[in-house]
Amino acid sequence: MWKSFKTSMHKPFVGLYALYDIRDKLLYIGHSTDVPRRIRTHSHKHKYAKYKRIKSLTGARKLEEDLIRRLKPSLNKDFTKIEVETKLFSCSLELDVWRAIKIKHAVKDVPVSDIINEALREQLERWVEIGNEA
Repeated sequence: MWKSFKTSMHKPFVGLYALYDIRDKLLYIGHSTDVPRRIRTHSHKHKYAKYKRIKSLTGARKLEEDLIRRLKPSLNKDFTKIEVETKLFSCSLELDVWRAIKIKHAVKDVPVSDIINEALREQLERWVEIGNEA
């Protein structure tokens, strides 16, 4: 159950928080190990906040991700562009596969599957590298 945040709260706890505007529209969902302090010091302008205590930081992160994906608050950037990124990833893979097949025509003694697997492996390594840097 979500509870309204009161500025007099001082004890830190792990949990989620949600920020709302003057029209009661959900603006932002976040998690913290010190929810009261995080709400008080948040950079996003908001009228009020609600919070939910969560037993673990991992649980808070997972629930935050699920809620952002489902509710799509206007100020959250993470977890809201997955479909676009997935399409770009798919197009990129298809382009590498196409290049691999073209190479196969030039290199007659290598099976198409070997060339395609190598291209896919290289593409995956690039995406893992990008993910690790984020």
